[in-house]
Amino acid sequence: MPLALVYTLRPRRAANVPTGLGRAAHALVLDMIAAESPALAERLHAANKLRPLTVSNPLGLPGAGAEVGVRPERAYRLRVTALTDELERLARGWAETPPAEVSMGGVAWAVERVTARAADDGWAGREGYGQLVEEGLRRAGDGPGRWTLEFSSPVSFRQRGMCQPLPLPELVFGSLLDRWNALAPVPLPGEVRRYAAECLIASRFDLRTEAVLSKGGVPQVGSVGRCSYIALENDAVMGGCIEALTRFAFYSGIGAGTARGLGQARAIGSGTRAPARRRGVSALA
Repeated sequence: MPLALVYTLRPRRAANVPTGLGRAAHALVLDMIAAESPALAERLHAANKLRPLTVSNPLGLPGAGAEVGVRPERAYRLRVTALTDELERLARGWAETPPAEVSMGGVAWAVERVTARAADDGWAGREGYGQLVEEGLRRAGDGPGRWTLEFSSPVSFRQRGMCQPLPLPELVFGSLLDRWNALAPVPLPGEVRRYAAECLIASRFDLRTEAVLSKGGVPQVGSVGRCSYIALENDAVMGGCIEALTRFAFYSGIGAGTARGLGQARAIGSGTRAPARRRGVSALA
C-alpha cells in the first residue's frame, strides 16, 4: 500500500548545508531501514532497477547555489514514500515511534513530527493500489478527460542515453506504468503506454527548467511547474488507468532520480473532464 510520510525537522544549530541534500536524505533512510531490516537495506542499496521508495530533498531549503544556510528558528520538511507492503510496514513504525534526532548533511536535526495524515500535511497520505484503480475507473466514466500534474522538483527522463527534460505524455505515463507494474500486486495493461503516446496530448503548461547536480557534479536539467494532458479518444478503461497513474504519481514520483529527490509530483484537480478533440487540433486548452 503506497504511503507518504512527512518529517518536520529543525536543525540543532545554524549551519551551511549543500543545496542538494537528496543523496544524504536517501542515505539517512537506508540507514533507518538497515536498523530494522539489514537484508532489505542491502537489496535496496544494490538494486539496479526501480526502487520502491522515494526521498525528497528537504522542503523549504532557501536560495540557490552550492550551499544554503539553515537555522534553528526555522523548521524544514522531509518527505519519504514507501511503495511496497514490506516498506510500508517499516514506515508506519517510523511514524508511530519517531526518533528524537537524525543526522543529515553533517548536521543534527531534531524530529518534531512525523505524519502520514493528509489532513496534517498536503504531501502526506496513504492509499491502496486497489483503491487507486477503483477511483480511476469510477472517474473515467465521465468521458475523455484532462489530467494536470504539478512537478515540484525537477522531472527528467533518460532517453537514448541523454536527459530529456520535457514531460511528454508517453514519457510521463510510461514512467508511471513501469513503476506500477514493477511494484503493484496487480499490473496495468501494457496498452496504456500506446494510449499515452497516441491519444494524449500536452495542453496548458507552465514549466521552467531547473538544474541539479547529479553524482560527479554533472548538471541534470529537469522541468518544474504544471502541465495538463488531454485525451483525444474516449476509452473508459484506458482513461481509468491514466487516472490511477496520475494519482499514483503522488507516491511514486516520475522519471529519473526519484530516490534522491527528483520527480516529486502530484495531481491537481485530477479527473477534471474536457471535451474530446480531433487529431491535428491545437493542444492549447
